[in-house]
Amino acid sequence: MAKQARAMRTYDRVLDAAAEEFARYGYANTNLQKIADRIGVTKGALYGHFASKEELAAALTDHLDGAMEALLTDATKPSTPTLNRLRALVLTLGRLFQTDARALAALRLAVEAAWADSVPIPLLVHTHGVVLQLVGETQEEEHLDTAVSPRPLADLIVAALFGMICTRYGGERAEPGDLVEAMWSALTHALGATPPR
Repeated sequence: MAKQARAMRTYDRVLDAAAEEFARYGYANTNLQKIADRIGVTKGALYGHFASKEELAAALTDHLDGAMEALLTDATKPSTPTLNRLRALVLTLGRLFQTDARALAALRLAVEAAWADSVPIPLLVHTHGVVLQLVGETQEEEHLDTAVSPRPLADLIVAALFGMICTRYGGERAEPGDLVEAMWSALTHALGATPPR
């Protein structure tokens, strides 16, 4: 039992080290030896958990896919007013990428893979679809000005959200979650919506 617990701790340490390397250096510039060195294990011990860099990247991607699926599914459940669910989704995504190094690394990997293949980023496409649905429902529920169609608003929310997560403004020290909160406040003010409490 102790051996299994130790193996799980090592597995988690390897994933965390891989996340830091992938997030910082990208897929191409990350190698297994650097990951092993980061946590003080041999490359052989690392291979005991992951046979390749591809397997490590896939584990991180699976982690992000699971987290995103749960968040997007919750956002579409009509348990509270739509504006509250949209706000919760946006802010929770900001916090996810601020606090979860594995998710942030997986996002970088997803962006790199999509750019390399010249295809849309599936994660963003799925997120955009949910945000678009929520923006349309919010416009109806809040009786907001519908002169602006939901699509450009959804485009703006997704672009601003993921742009803040993927980039840092010159010298900006604020965390992505803080920036997302500020963005959300500005957006609801601009829309004339009453911010949820």
